[in-house]
Amino acid sequence: MRILLLLGAAVIASTALVGCSYTAAEDKPAVVEKPTVAKDAAAAEGTWGSIKGQIVFAGDAPEPKEINITKDEKDCKDALKGAPLVDEEWVVNKKNKGVRWVYVWIAQPPGVKAKMPIHPDLAKLKEDKVVMDQPCCHFEPRCLAVREGQIWVAKNSAAIAHNVHWEGGEDNPGDNPILPAGKQVEIKDLKASLSVITVNCSIHPWMKSWVRVFDHPYYAITDADGNFEIKNAPAGDFRLYIWHEGAGWLHKYSEKPKQGEPITIKAGEALDLGKVEAKKSD
Repeated sequence: MRILLLLGAAVIASTALVGCSYTAAEDKPAVVEKPTVAKDAAAAEGTWGSIKGQIVFAGDAPEPKEINITKDEKDCKDALKGAPLVDEEWVVNKKNKGVRWVYVWIAQPPGVKAKMPIHPDLAKLKEDKVVMDQPCCHFEPRCLAVREGQIWVAKNSAAIAHNVHWEGGEDNPGDNPILPAGKQVEIKDLKASLSVITVNCSIHPWMKSWVRVFDHPYYAITDADGNFEIKNAPAGDFRLYIWHEGAGWLHKYSEKPKQGEPITIKAGEALDLGKVEAKKSD
């Protein structure tokens, strides 16, 4: 099976914080190794398979870019406990060039209105709520995935006030609640959409994060090594989507991002995309 992905992708430098998890990095056209399909004992039998791969940066991993704290400097630095506050737009692991914070998911082909078949083990939500915090003058995590029916808890565990200014287009029009220190707000009834939800803190303008909402469980966000895996996916012909905040759509149909990349998932097999190599745009 051939899949050609021209990606724009990422860069990131992970920065470990005491008391806070954290990271940082940048971008476009890329080359993907020819996917391989192999028998996988971990793949579900019958009408289910899986997808996995790794998104890596082509070139030297960039150095983290430190952010200039322009408000509540003392409180932010106290929360960071001496660690620098760095830009997380691109986060690349220097050891293996893996790109973090890349969304990967599948969807029905254009024109197919049937809902995605869902494996019995994934039919029910495993968690009713997913949390995004603001502990150290940055959003944590940088990217969040929400399944329809889940509640997004926007939390502020910091000692200072923040807000959560979020916008997601017609499906999720947004809000801008103020969060005093130690408070949180529950955001409900989010709808699946191709439009990403942007999240900012108006009080601290350098703060930014992203939320995507899905109506099925077949999505992933790359980890600190750039890896992703989608298990118990339905067998058949679908579309693959890959998106990163600094590069946009990372598949070859970049001029028609809503159509995704055609893939075929085979029952009882793992579709391995291998290393998806991404490099900065000029």
